[in-house]
Amino acid sequence: MKKSNVRKLLSMTVAVSALSMLLATGAGAESYAADNTSASSAVTEPGALTPPPPETYNNMSLNGNYLYLADGNANISAIGDGKLSVNAQTTATTVVDVIKADVTLQRFTGTGWVNVNSNLFSRNSSDFVTGDAIFVGVKGFYYRIACIHSINKNGVFEQKITYSGSVLAY
Repeated sequence: MKKSNVRKLLSMTVAVSALSMLLATGAGAESYAADNTSASSAVTEPGALTPPPPETYNNMSLNGNYLYLADGNANISAIGDGKLSVNAQTTATTVVDVIKADVTLQRFTGTGWVNVNSNLFSRNSSDFVTGDAIFVGVKGFYYRIACIHSINKNGVFEQKITYSGSVLAY
């Protein structure tokens, strides 16, 4: 085999190996990115497998852009053995045809957030929906909730995404 072919083969092997390592850490996975994040401290909590994620500042403030969507929130807490307790709520200003809180559990890989599980809470002919769920994560990783709050009334569709704070699964 020519020397140039050996170099090409070696280069391709190194490139494929690097790409495999990136994908194994979730670097190429689908993620939500909050527009309002700030750098977090480099202090790592005991048992954490990654540095802490950037803080997310996300309050659902509705400033006249919505006819029916009034409020929404999602919360997460670590309850041990890798389990994560989640609750979400969406409210409307009046009874709507369908109201939803679409909850997605996200894990921090050290560089970004990847979706790992989801749950949909939905009600018909109501002005609110609320729901609770237990997810099982991997101990040592940080998790948060991305929640799409939405309503549909007489063909009018409105939605807003919120992010919870992050917690370390233990």
